[in-house]
Amino acid sequence: MISKALGVVAMGLAASIACSGEPPRPAATVPPAATGITATAAAPPAAAPAAAPVTAPVAAAPAGGGAVLAREDTKWGGVVAEVTEFRRKGNTLTAKVRFRNQGTAPAPVEILYPEVYLMDAAAGKKYSALKDDSSTFIAALKPGWKDRWYETIAPAQEMVIWMKFPAPPPEVKAITFQVPGVPPFDDLAIQDS
Repeated sequence: MISKALGVVAMGLAASIACSGEPPRPAATVPPAATGITATAAAPPAAAPAAAPVTAPVAAAPAGGGAVLAREDTKWGGVVAEVTEFRRKGNTLTAKVRFRNQGTAPAPVEILYPEVYLMDAAAGKKYSALKDDSSTFIAALKPGWKDRWYETIAPAQEMVIWMKFPAPPPEVKAITFQVPGVPPFDDLAIQDS
């Protein structure tokens, strides 16, 4: 029965090769099984070369864009914070921050959104990150949390987070952006959509 099945497979393979116009591939032989049966199969196609490792993180955030509007060192060894978007649209302002680990060791980064804010020193006004109706911050969050994001960033890796604020009035063209663990981004220009 096994030899009959192998014959059917061999005939199907021969018909497939004849129809494709390709030369037959060499067969790979599997060592004999305990019952003394030898099985053969077509060799798998050559594997494509492995792609270069991707350094972009798995983050719960949209892409941060390429332009760096401001950069600061952080309290996390080897990690820099880069503001890649600071855009006012309608009555909200969206901030995107990319954390890049330029060090040689993994760095645990944690952002507590109750400590993130915008400060308009000239008007004496502070803008806290926005929350939804269930008191969850409208920002990149660690699953299971309503008020924070944290992740360990490996060397040469980067992660982007985002957060929403009430928009300052249109006449405010620059403002201070404060993120815990990072010196203030003073006089950060607001991009208008």
